[in-house]
Amino acid sequence: MRKVILLIIFILNYCVVSKAQNPDKSWWTFNYPNYKSLDSGLLNLRYLNEKSAGENGFIKLSADGNSFLNGNGKEVRFWASNGGGLAGEFNDLQLDTLAKFLAKTGVNLVRYHGAINPTGKNSKLTDVNSKELNNIWRCVAAMKKQGIYTVISPFWPHNGHMGGWVPKEWGIDGYSGQDDLWAVLYFDEKLQEAYKAWVKQLYTLPNPYTGIALKDEPALAVIQIENEDSAFFWTFSNIKPELDKKIRGEFAEWLIEKYGSIKSLMVHWGSATGKKGDDFGNRLVGLYPIYELTISSKGYDSVRLKDQTEFVAWKQRSFYDGMATYYRRDLSCKQLINGNNWRTASQSRLLDLERWTNSGVDVMAVNKYFDPEHHGSTNEGWRIDPLDFYAAPSALKNPTNLPTNIKHVEGHPMMVTESAWNLPNKYQTEGALLVASYGGLTGLDAFFWFSPTAPTFANQLYFNFVNLDGQHPLNRWSISTPGEMGMFPANALIHRLGYVKSARSVTEQRSLKSLYNREVPEIFEEQSFDPNRDFVSADPANEGKRELSPLTFLTGGVATSYQAKAKKTNVKGDLVRLIDTKNETVTSVTSEQQLDYGNGIFILNTPKAKAVSGFLKAKTVFNIGKNLSIESGNEYATIELVSMDGKDIESSKKILLQVGTIFRPTDWKEEASTFKKNNKETNGFKILNTGKMPWLGMPLIKTVISVQNSSIKKATQLDAAGYSIKEIPLEFKSGGFKIICPEDSYYILLER
Repeated sequence: MRKVILLIIFILNYCVVSKAQNPDKSWWTFNYPNYKSLDSGLLNLRYLNEKSAGENGFIKLSADGNSFLNGNGKEVRFWASNGGGLAGEFNDLQLDTLAKFLAKTGVNLVRYHGAINPTGKNSKLTDVNSKELNNIWRCVAAMKKQGIYTVISPFWPHNGHMGGWVPKEWGIDGYSGQDDLWAVLYFDEKLQEAYKAWVKQLYTLPNPYTGIALKDEPALAVIQIENEDSAFFWTFSNIKPELDKKIRGEFAEWLIEKYGSIKSLMVHWGSATGKKGDDFGNRLVGLYPIYELTISSKGYDSVRLKDQTEFVAWKQRSFYDGMATYYRRDLSCKQLINGNNWRTASQSRLLDLERWTNSGVDVMAVNKYFDPEHHGSTNEGWRIDPLDFYAAPSALKNPTNLPTNIKHVEGHPMMVTESAWNLPNKYQTEGALLVASYGGLTGLDAFFWFSPTAPTFANQLYFNFVNLDGQHPLNRWSISTPGEMGMFPANALIHRLGYVKSARSVTEQRSLKSLYNREVPEIFEEQSFDPNRDFVSADPANEGKRELSPLTFLTGGVATSYQAKAKKTNVKGDLVRLIDTKNETVTSVTSEQQLDYGNGIFILNTPKAKAVSGFLKAKTVFNIGKNLSIESGNEYATIELVSMDGKDIESSKKILLQVGTIFRPTDWKEEASTFKKNNKETNGFKILNTGKMPWLGMPLIKTVISVQNSSIKKATQLDAAGYSIKEIPLEFKSGGFKIICPEDSYYILLER
């Protein structure tokens, strides 16, 4: 009997988490009217931007180094997007349209993720990709006109991104053909000199579209030296023998300088000598595989590993410091500088060290996506095929994986330079709200969505050149969707106008010695996700014991520094009270954010912005503060009210009511299923039909909003371009009003 009861419970739970969303006739058709002007509309956030980006001077650091300041000395936060590289695909009209559209939705910073290295089998290493330079210049000019700043990331050592071929004539020993150049830039002087030659042309030649060299361009906010590379990531184990020998020689010289001689070194290392790669007679010292740095060690092995870790960290730090000097002294670049944005083979043992190697420059960054747990063919890194699987997690029920859960570094702004709730995730509408809410709480300075694929919303997201029994694969990387980019306006307001209080929860101090010893800190970030780079994953069992729950990141900001003589952690909030694991809730130290991760419901309650997101049917009625009640019968929705005039919600005369549910392509079909990923049985969905455009939106069900605000007298339903569709009747009561939201609600403007 007990087995039968347990089986029934399992089936009920499985049904709850595994309900397929297949659009039916009740779903509404999402339509973006491209023929309407981007220069006007009732909802247009272009006014938040400067008339011309950089008109008041360069972006700089605050006095404590933790924030960005604009040319007027005022703190600025960036609601940002990738997509600068679309300049290589778009004509001038399309590029201008993209810039206007981004500005209208609240974006004030874009990133150009490029490749200015030479391409082609007959190219010389010191040549530059002139087409890419021209596209970067076009991008900066187009964005500048719309008050949008730019970040340039000119190099990523992934072979395909570099053009698909490394000529042997480049003279990088051991590397040619389809080889990636992971970590080569840290150790190979030829590649370093070539990099300098590339960026010299990029930054010192006049931009033909503005007449200003980029080094003197205030619309350029940050220079990113390199994208997604690290000598502490798994790819370091795959360096070519020629580079390995070079590094072993440099390691030997470094050790001799430290210990005085090889003989003295052998005494200090004891039984840890004579390992693979050791050739002391020829002054070569082997490197342990990166895996050894991800686990604990003892005895002489720990001494040797400490030396290896310190040497590699010193090389990587020296590279970033040296390149920053080259940009500043030799090229006279006036912009802020970021080193890199990657992660490591062990978040607990190596990530703080990785960030220390970047801390000689101005700005910290990381790429961090929310994983849809998509599993399919060998093409799953870039497309979604029929018969693929996905688990459809919501961050509201998996909050430790939020992209905003970041340990900031004291004295440096923090940027997330790539992120998204990637397709086929069905809960995209929660993403922007969570980023604005927790990004504001933790002091996140810039969040870049990756990536637009169209000048406005994409009306074609399929790879039509692939035909799979009459269906076509869906682009998994586009944010040009109603569920992601469509949620920008309300959340750009929250983020950029500081509607959420920033507050620290934990301040940590670490010593360099602890970093070199790969000691596990009291709090560290969860492993982030990238479908194209996760060929090896760290074993969670090797990460070590953490003292503070990863849910701590949801209570407030977490910051660290690396100059202490001994480690010290200061917990500013009552974490036992704020993190209620029994009831599965987390409350921020400011009380403005409340997450019920058991039921998957998030509430934001600030004076100027109030919202609820998640699986609303579990509760249906939400009283947010004393002045707002939201009632909804929806299985899932995100509903936000945000002041547009800077006044509190109860006194505001202009409020944006923004609604997002679940969006799926027309004819999309899925069924509940289980599948194996990383040798783990996972509940989720099997995609039976990838569908076609247009998007369909799940209707709002019996959604009624009551607000104690006597100033609002009018409600106008807007289309996706921010233009009026119709007026919605309001029911007035003492001191406030009630609105019954239409089933196809998206943007509603509430006015006096």
